[in-house]
Amino acid sequence: MLEIASQMILCLLLAALLGLIIGYILGKASCSKDEDCGHDVKTETLTDEHQHTPPSRKTSTVHTIAPVLLAEARDGKGDDLTRIKGIGEKINATLNDIGIYHFDQIAAWTEENMIWADNTLEFPGRAKREQWVAQAKALAENK
Repeated sequence: MLEIASQMILCLLLAALLGLIIGYILGKASCSKDEDCGHDVKTETLTDEHQHTPPSRKTSTVHTIAPVLLAEARDGKGDDLTRIKGIGEKINATLNDIGIYHFDQIAAWTEENMIWADNTLEFPGRAKREQWVAQAKALAENK
């Protein structure tokens, strides 16, 4: 009985080691030259009764600040963020998942907020390049 238990433990340890090696190899393969893979993100989130802490997806050495995040859309319905050029259905769903539902939220983003969004969405420079803030301001005013 003791021999079987020790063999099971050995098999579990070997499986864990193999999993770590495969994970390390796949993780290194998924990092491109332009990304800062393996560095810690220092994120500050604002505290409010309607906010929640976003999931951490990507890391960098830049100190970033999360924008105002909501636990749910105001009045139960968010804006159609796909009206912003560069935001498709997938990014819209991801933004909603992390607490961004409305044009005015994006319109209020600072430089630090855009860096945070780029890191969270894993699209470096996209929000600034595609001028999401300016587009969101225009859409928020025309509601």
